[in-house]
Amino acid sequence: MTVGTLVALLVATAVAGQAWFWYLRVHEERSLWYGLSFLFAIGTLALVVETMLVAGVPFGDHPVLQQANLVVLVLLVVLLALFPVALVVTLVVSGVRLIRREGARPSNLLSLGLGILMVAYVAVWPLVRDKLVSLPIVGGALDLAFGLAAIVLGVLSAVFTLYTISGALAQIPHRRRRYAHVVVLGAGLAEGRTVTPLLARRVDRGVRAWRDNPGSILVMSGGQGPDELVSEASAMAEYAVSQGVPREAIVLEDRSRSTRENIANSFALISPDGGDVSRRSRAVVVTDDYHVFRALLLTRELGVRCDGLGSRVRLYFSLNALVREWAAYVSLRRRLYTRVMIALAAVYVAAWLFGTIVGS
Repeated sequence: MTVGTLVALLVATAVAGQAWFWYLRVHEERSLWYGLSFLFAIGTLALVVETMLVAGVPFGDHPVLQQANLVVLVLLVVLLALFPVALVVTLVVSGVRLIRREGARPSNLLSLGLGILMVAYVAVWPLVRDKLVSLPIVGGALDLAFGLAAIVLGVLSAVFTLYTISGALAQIPHRRRRYAHVVVLGAGLAEGRTVTPLLARRVDRGVRAWRDNPGSILVMSGGQGPDELVSEASAMAEYAVSQGVPREAIVLEDRSRSTRENIANSFALISPDGGDVSRRSRAVVVTDDYHVFRALLLTRELGVRCDGLGSRVRLYFSLNALVREWAAYVSLRRRLYTRVMIALAAVYVAAWLFGTIVGS
C-alpha cells in the first residue's frame, strides 16, 4: 500500500467519523453512541493530520516544525497518561470534601469509593493476582476468576466514560433551535415550602431558557412529598414569578414523584392532542448538570423530541451525583450490559480453556 493510498483511506475514515458525529449532534444525541462518535471523530482527525504532516512535510528541511510536532505528540502522550491519575485524585478529594460538608451518608460515599476502587485495581490488584494465581490447585481457577472480574470492570469503566462524555456533549446548547416549552424538573424543598439553592439554580436556568425563546411556556414539574407543605412545582413557580416571569407563562405539573413521572406527566400535560407525546414541537428539559443525560434518555424512551440544559452544581457534589446517575443508568440497561458481559466472558473462557489444554 502506497503512502497516498494510506492517506486517502485515513481521510475517508475521518470524514465518516465527522459525518457520524454531526449526524447524531443534529438528529439524536441521547445515546452512548454520541460520545463514541465524538471520540472516533477526534481520534481519526488527529491521525489524519499527523499522517499528512509526516508524509507531506520534509521535516529535515524544517527542524522547527519537526520539534513542534514532537512536542505536541509528547504532550498528548503525557496528558493521556496523567488523565487516570488526575481522575482518581479528583474523585478522592471531591469525595472527602463532600463527606466533610454533607456527612458520611452512604449516598455521599460514591465518588470516594470509586476513586479508592480505581487505586486498588491499578496498584493492589496486580500484586494480589500474581501471588494468588501461582498457588497450586486453585491458581488456575483464580486466574479465570480474575479475568472475568476484569471483563466486568472493563465494561463498566467503558460505560462510565461514554456516559460522562455523552452527557457533557448533550448539554452543549443548540443556538439556532427554538423551543415551545421549557420543562424544569423539581427537587426537594427547604422547610417544606421554599426552593433550595440547588433548585433555585435549576429554575434560574429554566427562566434564562424561557427568555431565550419568546412565546414559550415554562413548565414547573414536581409533586408534593410527604414532608412538604406545598408541591415542588408550586414553590418553583413562586420563585420564577419573583424573578419576573408572568404567571400566565407558567404551567404546573404537580403530581410526579420521580424523574420518569416528571417527564411523562409534563409532556402529557402540554400535549396539544391530549397525551401523545410523540407529535409535538421540540422542548427542552432543565435539571442539574449531572442529571441531564439520564433525563434525556427517559425522554427518548417516551418518544419525546427534546434537548437538555443543565444548571451548574459544585464539583464535589456533582461528581458523586454523576456516579449515582451512572449506576442508575447501568441498572436501567442491565439486561443489555449483562448480555455483553456474558458474551465477552464466553469468549474469554473459551480462550482460557484452549490455552490450558494446549499448555498441558
